Amino acid sequence: MMFVPGDPRFDEILKLAVQAIAQKLRDQDRPRWRELVMLLLGELIDRGHVPERRRALRAALEVEVDILAPEEVASLATSSIGAGGLALRIKEILPIGTLLDLSIKLEQRSIPLFARAQVVYSRPGEVGAAFVDLFQSDREMLEGLAVTALLASAALE
Repeated sequence: MMFVPGDPRFDEILKLAVQAIAQKLRDQDRPRWRELVMLLLGELIDRGHVPERRRALRAALEVEVDILAPEEVASLATSSIGAGGLALRIKEILPIGTLLDLSIKLEQRSIPLFARAQVVYSRPGEVGAAFVDLFQSDREMLEGLAVTALLASAALE
C-alpha cells in the first residue's frame, strides 16, 4: 500500500491536491500530479475499490449540482464527483448521449463551476455523466477534491 500516512507519496499527493483545489498547481508539478493520481487510481483498481474501466478518480463527495439544461430536467441534485465526471441522483431517466449544462457549487469557489457533461449511463435514481471540455484547472480542482476525500476515507484501509 502506497497511499497511507507515513509513506512520502501520501504527503506529496496531499500537498499537490491542496494546490490543485486552490487552482494553483504549477506547470512543473503537473507531470508528478498526473503520475501520483494514476498510481492512486491503479491502487484502487488493484484493491477492487473501483472498476477497471475507470480512467479518472471519483469520490463520494456530496456537492450541489444544478442541472441548467436540458430544461425539462432542471433540478437540484447531489453527486459523487471526480475529474472525469459525476453521478447524479435524479428521478428522471435520461437517454445516453444527452448533453447536460451543470452549475456545480463547491465550498472552495465563490462562484459555481459551470461544466458540460454527457450522459454515459442512466438508471432509475442515478445518471452518470462524463465531463466535456472541462478547463484543466477545473479538472485538477475536482481531482484534488476526489484525492483528499479518498485518502480521508476508509477506502484505502
